[in-house]
Amino acid sequence: MYFEAYGCTQNYGEARLMQEAIVSRGHGIAAHPEDADANVLVTCTVIETTERKMLGRMRALAADGKPLVVAGCMAAAQRDLVREAVPEAKLLPPRKWPEILELLGAGTVCAERALDTEAEHAAWRDAIVPIAQGCAGRCTYCITRVARGRVSSVPDAALVERIRRYVESGIRDIKLTGQDTAAYGMDLGSTLADLLNAVTSIEGDFRMRVGMMDPLTALPILEALVEAFRPSKVYKFLHLPVQSGDDGVLEAMKREYVVADFERIVAAFRAAFPEVTVSTDIIVGFPGETDEAFERTMDLVRRVRPEVVNVTRFSPRRGTPAATMSGQVVGWRVKNRSRRVSRLRMEIAREAHERFVGRVVRVLTTEPGKGGTTMSRTDDYRQVILTSTEEIGEFRTARILAGREPDLIGELI
Repeated sequence: MYFEAYGCTQNYGEARLMQEAIVSRGHGIAAHPEDADANVLVTCTVIETTERKMLGRMRALAADGKPLVVAGCMAAAQRDLVREAVPEAKLLPPRKWPEILELLGAGTVCAERALDTEAEHAAWRDAIVPIAQGCAGRCTYCITRVARGRVSSVPDAALVERIRRYVESGIRDIKLTGQDTAAYGMDLGSTLADLLNAVTSIEGDFRMRVGMMDPLTALPILEALVEAFRPSKVYKFLHLPVQSGDDGVLEAMKREYVVADFERIVAAFRAAFPEVTVSTDIIVGFPGETDEAFERTMDLVRRVRPEVVNVTRFSPRRGTPAATMSGQVVGWRVKNRSRRVSRLRMEIAREAHERFVGRVVRVLTTEPGKGGTTMSRTDDYRQVILTSTEEIGEFRTARILAGREPDLIGELI
């Protein structure tokens, strides 16, 4: 089977889980579609340009007549569109990914190919762990909520056991993922803080990155969440999407919090972890966003100074309330706002990283880089490009030589 995944970390995590499932039944993983007996495409549909790309990949993978499974968000939120593009495809919505075995007739055992696959799986030096499906929000622009639905969490005991196996196998870089990790456990009577406390009790030296959390669900558990981040096993990294610096726009988006809530969460994490890396998401050009509202977003970025800002131009998604809202912003104005936020966030990131020049930091090597370099992460999840080729999954000490907008440059000492 050949797998191709796009979009969020959750999609990549589910693609890996599907691969593990079919390998356990004796099938193999092909490196290229031309070498496969069947293809699996894990789709993303967050914006219109991504949707068009997915439709193109579906048609390309289906062109040779091999069985095609379309998984991910489009398989749930845009079934008719997928069927129109590739009528012969089998659809596998996110919550039903374990059914990959039945869809591909996994009763056939190919032991020889399975051995090859085991070697390929051993090359994964990180673990992507989906902890829940869905979210608690009602955002008016989001098609992913249609695809993923309400919160459905994986029991913490199962997650702890899975992560323990990863750590025992030598993996030291763990990524917890979900549409909203702070919503974890709402359906189980537990919280993300409870999960983090359980995972950090696992023996071994590893680092765990907590994925995106919504201010709506992070705020009620803020105190416990900050405490759960204290162990050294948790990267001091906060991905907290604000989406807009204007309360009126947030209300139209139905984000169900105000700007002050976002700032309160960031302040609490920075008080506990002064060098925490803060990442946020911003949508520009949402219907009704005036020039004044946009300037409030710019002011928020200047105040909070997040090291990472993911900027998205509003894209009306068919079937969502925002698609038919009045006050749609013209394209050239949206593009201009996107450029302004991007310039500001690059300036902030460069200034933040330049302050690290000359420092000595502990890093975890995470993946091979280009041209004889090695990618690594600091304890606060800043990316350091090491100027040498190193073993992956090792804790080392590095001196920072330079700070750039996306990363730091360092050498081992």
